[in-house]
Amino acid sequence: MRIYLLPLSSLLLLALAGPALAVDGVLEINHTCADKTGCFSGDNPGYPVTIDGTAGRSYRLTSDLIVPNQNTDGILISTLDIGIDLNNFTIIRFSCEGNTTVCIPASGIGGGVISTTTLNRGISVKNGSIVGMGTYGVFLGEQAEVSGLRVRWNRLDGINASNASIITANTVDGNGRDGIRCGSGSTVSGNTAHANGGDGIFATVGSTVSGNTANTNGSDGIVAFNGSNVSGNTVSLNAGFGLNLSTTAAYGENVITDNTMGTVKNGVNMGGNSCNGNTICP
Repeated sequence: MRIYLLPLSSLLLLALAGPALAVDGVLEINHTCADKTGCFSGDNPGYPVTIDGTAGRSYRLTSDLIVPNQNTDGILISTLDIGIDLNNFTIIRFSCEGNTTVCIPASGIGGGVISTTTLNRGISVKNGSIVGMGTYGVFLGEQAEVSGLRVRWNRLDGINASNASIITANTVDGNGRDGIRCGSGSTVSGNTAHANGGDGIFATVGSTVSGNTANTNGSDGIVAFNGSNVSGNTVSLNAGFGLNLSTTAAYGENVITDNTMGTVKNGVNMGGNSCNGNTICP
């Protein structure tokens, strides 16, 4: 049996013919391709890494992304149904590299992972850190899923997602505005919102906010609008109310302690709450 070997020039052409794929078909993103060559079809050299869906639907970081300044996005998404695994790497503004103290920029228009419109539905982002961006850490449209992120020192909200989103198991710390902000019909569970400049968690109509910790935020610990269910949260030492609720939002089994403006404003008490160590809550 004869074995035919392709010449080296042909092998090089094959290697350059299309985007590099991981063995499972996931497209890879790293700082070298982001900065120098573009990482796949539809993405030009230089930040932001632009995802328009032509190369594929699933992406994974294989290094940190070091964004040059506060006016540049890290990853910009202009389509729907995209999944991004940060793979425990970090999207970080250049000036924040190595910082152990707060490095929120005073101004800026760039974000970490940004959707071009809230109509880009079905985007998921998970498993990594986003640090020091000029606007949002994460800004996504409807039906978003955000999980396992560590988001800190961004100038505006840490995580902002539109209606019918799921935001779970994230840590948002020291962002300039709200820690987590979501649209109607969303689920916000198992997150820690600490020392953000605005509210720890802000959820609009008909949302479920459960099992979160909201501590030392610059305004209210948790804000939830009519028809929301706020349960099993630990809320303490916020500069506003512990819970600031619309009149038909229900709350139960929360521990609410030492918030400057008071424990609970409005809402329907479903019982099981502890308000400054007292089982009788407003």
